[in-house]
Amino acid sequence: MRLQRIQKVLQEAGVGLALAPGEDFRYAVGWSPHADERLTWLFITPEAVHLVVPAVNAEEARTHLGDGVPLSRYSDDAGPRLALREALDAVGRQWSWLVSDDARYDHARTLEELAQRPLGFASSILGELRMQKDAEELALLRESQRINDEAMQQAFEAMRPEMTEVELADVIRRAFIAAGADRDAFIIVAAGEHSALPHHTPTQRALGRGPVLLDIGCYYRGYASDMTRVAYLGEPPAKFREIHALVNRASEAAQKVAAPGVPAAVVDRAARAVIEAGGYGDYFVHRLGHGIGLSVHEPPSVMAGNSRLLPPDCTFSIEPGIYLPGEFGVRLEEVVINRPGGVEVLSRVPRDIYVKAV
Repeated sequence: MRLQRIQKVLQEAGVGLALAPGEDFRYAVGWSPHADERLTWLFITPEAVHLVVPAVNAEEARTHLGDGVPLSRYSDDAGPRLALREALDAVGRQWSWLVSDDARYDHARTLEELAQRPLGFASSILGELRMQKDAEELALLRESQRINDEAMQQAFEAMRPEMTEVELADVIRRAFIAAGADRDAFIIVAAGEHSALPHHTPTQRALGRGPVLLDIGCYYRGYASDMTRVAYLGEPPAKFREIHALVNRASEAAQKVAAPGVPAAVVDRAARAVIEAGGYGDYFVHRLGHGIGLSVHEPPSVMAGNSRLLPPDCTFSIEPGIYLPGEFGVRLEEVVINRPGGVEVLSRVPRDIYVKAV
């Protein structure tokens, strides 16, 4: 059904897709092969599908795709060029190809040379299609977030002052797998002044007394989750509570205005206005949010200047933050589904400060 939807759009646009292993490939056919230096292209035209695949992955491809997708396989010693020519002849040489945005440059150059056609970006078509989730995708996203919630609760319960950021990250990673995740997508554990670094990488620093920011996500059957919460080991001071409350109000403001047909920039503005009114506008240093699905970051980008109207059933993050260098940072992140009656928040973990007595 999804493949047919893609082919209908390709018919209207008069182009073909050449998908490298990754999220676009998985979106189209429900599976993606291992990505390495070996060239792999899934060609999709309005009337045909054809896979160029190294022999080492050919049987796995047949298992997942069945007999309905023709394969052109090649050995390591022969290389991919003959198989690629065969595939291009099979699907037709008339097509201009839109390739996966994250395809390897050398693989794209080989395709461009043999196809003798200029290449474009697959996101020009798939970005729009992937933005609006179907019922199956929404169910997988909800389950991914349920697992994420469970891991966050286990992290709260496990943290103690002598534990390091890396050790707490390992607790979260193990919790993901135990709860049924494919794997972790990312794990940010940022203690003390590290919490003012939005994309901090966990270190051997002990959590100690003070703030701990947790931004975590996992994959479940290919679909990602994302959430940020803050904890405090010891009694949070008044300034921390004040900033946490301000960030939470910003989140609520954005959730209130988000709906199908609302420009992404308007949702960003709603949250940013709250933080600016509180006097911390200079310390909200990133966009409000991003789309999420098969990729952790995908369209839409919820930020100033993006006039894109948010479609129904798109999923995106709302994650205002305030970061005070050398002191601490607070970010509160929700993933939401854009519904006509207002957004559906996927997480069930409260945004309250998790206070742990030490």
